[in-house]
Amino acid sequence: MEVKKDVAHHDRTAHNKASLNRIRRIQGQLKSLERMIEADEGSCEDRVIRARTVEKGVASLISNMIECYIDNTIKYQMQTDPEQATEELSALMKLVNKYK
Repeated sequence: MEVKKDVAHHDRTAHNKASLNRIRRIQGQLKSLERMIEADEGSCEDRVIRARTVEKGVASLISNMIECYIDNTIKYQMQTDPEQATEELSALMKLVNKYK
């Protein structure tokens, strides 16, 4: 999916900060899981719980990025080119559902 460069974008600072915080938490969770496995610590259940935490963190990251896209692109594009905005949002939702 390609976003038009001429579409007005508002300040994405808050979304970017939230995304970076989520990425750092995910990295920390992955490192913790890696250490657990390398040291042969924790039960299989503990490891799965840690892996599911990473999975949920990634899902949260994706949700934040979609929210950012809607807040900063789609709602403004709806004013100038609603058909294109609808197509892009539809393509995004198909992409999200493709990996479920």
